[in-house]
Amino acid sequence: MLLQNCSSSDTREQIHEKTGFLPESWVTWLVAKPRTGQATRRKTAGEEISLTFLLFAFGLLISNYAFVDNAHLWAIPISQVCLLSSLRMQRLTIMHACSHNAVFANPFWNEVLGEFISILTLSMPFNSYKKKHCETHHSKGLMRPGDETFEFFYKAGFRPEMSPQQASQHLTKLIFSATFHCRQFGDRLKGTFSSTDAKHNWLAVGFWLSILSLVIITHTWAGFLLVFVPTLSVFFEISSVLRQCVEHRFAKKTGEMTSAIFCCEEPAVFNDFDPFWVKFWGETRWWLRLFFYHLPVRLLILTGDSPVHDYHHRRPASDWVNAHSDRQAEVEAGVYYSHSWGLVEAINKTFESLSKMPPH
Repeated sequence: MLLQNCSSSDTREQIHEKTGFLPESWVTWLVAKPRTGQATRRKTAGEEISLTFLLFAFGLLISNYAFVDNAHLWAIPISQVCLLSSLRMQRLTIMHACSHNAVFANPFWNEVLGEFISILTLSMPFNSYKKKHCETHHSKGLMRPGDETFEFFYKAGFRPEMSPQQASQHLTKLIFSATFHCRQFGDRLKGTFSSTDAKHNWLAVGFWLSILSLVIITHTWAGFLLVFVPTLSVFFEISSVLRQCVEHRFAKKTGEMTSAIFCCEEPAVFNDFDPFWVKFWGETRWWLRLFFYHLPVRLLILTGDSPVHDYHHRRPASDWVNAHSDRQAEVEAGVYYSHSWGLVEAINKTFESLSKMPPH
């Protein structure tokens, strides 16, 4: 079997040839990169928002179904996948777009939706997030002290003197650290119910008291405590940590700090004289990685337009729903963009850049 070369310009075409029997629109969504010259249907923000909240409602229904006579516990992971995918899409993609007034034409409705999502996902007040994000993250302060991504790395214990291997080990420790999860969830609760925005605090208290009352009335404690709460806390935080580790890199130039992440990899390439078992395992491994590595990453970590976050930093208030198509159009027009193939490759590049930074 020949070595793969995912930097090859025709990797996306090879993926198309391998997945030709699958709906092309689905593959394009998964990879987050259209083929050269591919015509894609432009979606609307309304479609994305409707699908996101329908997925959330479906996840809640499945969680309740799982505990009917305790006979359908197999449905718990399905429910958690749906809920986490929706919650991350709301927080990472839709609320982020609201901060740029890129969902509705009227800023008021962007604020309403952003505030609702911030309360539902136990995040800081929307206006505080919007101010910090737009004034610091989208400026020369990107990946500098005060920037949200920079502050995450230092608060989480990452340091420039770490080698990429040490940073990867530290990341693994964080994901399985009860102390880290308790601290992060505590900070989120404080930001939701005890922020400097009194209006946000009262809205959050009223909303979550209503949710708890509904849970009591409907006797759905099992689904709430065993499915929803772990998803909103531990699983949500794991997704957030992994996303933070690839959102930006440490670099001196702003243009080098952001790169696309495509959720797939080059198919296996074989020599004619490779034995059958080598070809069989190479093909099987590729398909297993597609459905059990890249697909979960796209559903639960790199939601919406986050795979092409580099395009967003060039066009902050652009059409976020169709960002992958618009970025591809610029690439075909000769605009230079960098990219990685897969989450792990992107994490390795981030940690490599961190190791080259001088201590602060």
